[in-house]
Amino acid sequence: MSNSLSSNLPDIKKTLAQGKLVEFETHGFSMIPLLHDGGDKVILKKSVSLKLNDVALCKTDEGRYVLHRVIDLNNGGYTLMGDNCVTSERCAGDDDVVGVAVGFIRRGKMISVDSKRYRFYVRHRVLFLKLWRSFWHLADSLVKIFRR
Repeated sequence: MSNSLSSNLPDIKKTLAQGKLVEFETHGFSMIPLLHDGGDKVILKKSVSLKLNDVALCKTDEGRYVLHRVIDLNNGGYTLMGDNCVTSERCAGDDDVVGVAVGFIRRGKMISVDSKRYRFYVRHRVLFLKLWRSFWHLADSLVKIFRR
């Protein structure tokens, strides 16, 4: 099943609840370099619970649906962040998880989350994100100090 997220969320949820996979084109820039706006696709399955580094479609505490990476597990909820973002978002728990990625179609080629290539990407991207977030927080702290 191929869908655009914004217009077909009820159909996506229904199909996942039936145990089927859902494929839809991604839009936005938050998951660059993994996924690019338009053309790239994600393949989701229904998730029981998420693990660290999963890419999941979730409803955030603000009520928006995002396809982001799980960067922290906390009190039954999840902290999510796009691969191209510096701020995180919170998902209250499993009831707000629509599905978890099992693969991606990038430039017409299938990439499984179980592939060596993808696991290599995740390992290095997550390290980069941790360093970037540390730098971002340090820079933010320095700006606050110098503004005093």
